[in-house]
Amino acid sequence: MKKFVMEAPWYTYQKKVKALFERDGDIRIGEIYTPEDGSADYAFDIEVTDHEKFLALDRVLAKQKKFGNVTLAVTLFDEENANGIDDHIALYETVFKDNPIVKDVKNVMDFTGTRLGFVRFQPEVIQFHDDNTGDYSGNWNGLAEDIAREVFVDGFQGVFFCTADKQEG
Repeated sequence: MKKFVMEAPWYTYQKKVKALFERDGDIRIGEIYTPEDGSADYAFDIEVTDHEKFLALDRVLAKQKKFGNVTLAVTLFDEENANGIDDHIALYETVFKDNPIVKDVKNVMDFTGTRLGFVRFQPEVIQFHDDNTGDYSGNWNGLAEDIAREVFVDGFQGVFFCTADKQEG
């Protein structure tokens, strides 16, 4: 059995963001640090080498998270310059372009005639070591859709997160 070390929730949050993008070569998640300017208690950086992904992330990613009286800041860095995008579904298509954690992004019309977007994640469990005393190995276990709901602006412009069916090819 692994030795348990209690981890603060802002570290768990950073690990969730990192797990969401660790297979995407255009996005690098930095480690947690204490900002010198005092703007937040803790922070981490996200470096994006695809300008369109940067613009999309800049619009949908929560830049601050509160954990009780502790504030975690998230800073995006654009490592490339290109043209922007406008379509809200295209934002997520761009954010997750070439990221194998996503099966696809669907643009559909529901029974009321409302246009909706669905980011469909692969049916895989995301797992990383954390302070979960309810798990034998101390791991956090969950789905990408759950992390996405926490990391992004929930339901941004009618785009929702879900997990694709296991039976799909």
